[in-house]
Amino acid sequence: MKRTSWIPAMLAAHVLAMGVPAQALESDKRQPTTIDANQMTYNERSNVNVFTGNVLLTRGSLVIRGDKLTLTESSDGTQNAKVEGKPARFKQQRDSEVPNEILLINGTGNTIEFDGDKSIVTLTGAASIQKSTNGQVTESISGNKITYEQNTEFLSVVGTPNSKGSSRVQAVIKPKNQQAMEPAN
Repeated sequence: MKRTSWIPAMLAAHVLAMGVPAQALESDKRQPTTIDANQMTYNERSNVNVFTGNVLLTRGSLVIRGDKLTLTESSDGTQNAKVEGKPARFKQQRDSEVPNEILLINGTGNTIEFDGDKSIVTLTGAASIQKSTNGQVTESISGNKITYEQNTEFLSVVGTPNSKGSSRVQAVIKPKNQQAMEPAN
């Protein structure tokens, strides 16, 4: 896995577009999905499951938590999910080419949507994503809306509006030499 930074691109029209080397574990795709919640409803006609109350979804290394999860399955088996919370959270391990290196991506937002067909994750409302290596945060980004296309490793961030009517994105990236010098926890 290449170790490029999230911030080689320029801020333009309040949208920041960056290449993100954050592929989820390949083995996660072959794992079953488990959902725990306080309550569930299912509409067989529309293939919509709604889980509410302390929702926990796991699939391999992927862990999603929220207050409400709406899961829709299309006739071809593609699943789309919408997780709502204050905030909703996800965490997933990423593939690494370095032995014993643990790469994680964590995200939060008031709403997290997963498009299973297009492999797109969208975080909306107080959205943030952090990358970590062996327990040390290496990069973080926040804004009002973050869209991550998993197949192309493309990230787009729309800033959070401020009192002046403009919007801002915030990104923090540790220098690579500082990352290498820090001891692993």
